[in-house]
Amino acid sequence: MIISHTHRYIFIKSTKTAGTSIEAALSSHCGGNDVVTPLGNYEFNRDKSGAWVHQSMNEGAYKQHDDALTIKRSLQPEVWNSYFKFSIARNPWERTLSRFFWDHRNDPTLKPAKRFWHHLGVPFDELGAARKAFARFLREEAWDTNDRFYVIDDVLCVDYVIRYENLGHDLNEVCKRVGLPTVELPHLKSGMRKRDHHYSEYYDAETRALVADRHQHDLRLFGYHFESA
Repeated sequence: MIISHTHRYIFIKSTKTAGTSIEAALSSHCGGNDVVTPLGNYEFNRDKSGAWVHQSMNEGAYKQHDDALTIKRSLQPEVWNSYFKFSIARNPWERTLSRFFWDHRNDPTLKPAKRFWHHLGVPFDELGAARKAFARFLREEAWDTNDRFYVIDDVLCVDYVIRYENLGHDLNEVCKRVGLPTVELPHLKSGMRKRDHHYSEYYDAETRALVADRHQHDLRLFGYHFESA
């Protein structure tokens, strides 16, 4: 999360939407009294060369994923009302799958390897275990939406929403609006699942509906829909 008094913007960081990469890129243009929340010292927060690319500062009591209402209440009304506020949205079926793989990133059963009998002609179901585990995740585990980062009282509360699917273009638009040069995005926290398979391959009718029912704001505000491979 960033509150830039220098450039008069508030970046409200949603989850599983490349928010860490955006925060890292923008943090290089922050200073003075600007607020940039810290990250854990994880390998995921380094660029391809291994360099630490995020600069935190003046975070105080703020956290990475503070919601919009918490941030609004922490600021003077004139700051909240006059600063350019933006967040990020992502296709909810893809984002929820990304959340699952992040939460279960250390589960080896989700990345099965071919056995010798598969080379003899026995069919290899690469996604079978992941589909079953993902269905259990949706039915039984705690998972949430990103509504709290850009919706207050069922109303969009930010000035702009970057679409994950149009990340580079939309971030450039943000930079233009706040008077920043074009920034280069590092690729952080990626590689948790193979990209050989479209997200739709992990869903059935029931799990597809579970995600849709919980993401009514994303469907209404951004027109997201379930896509086929």
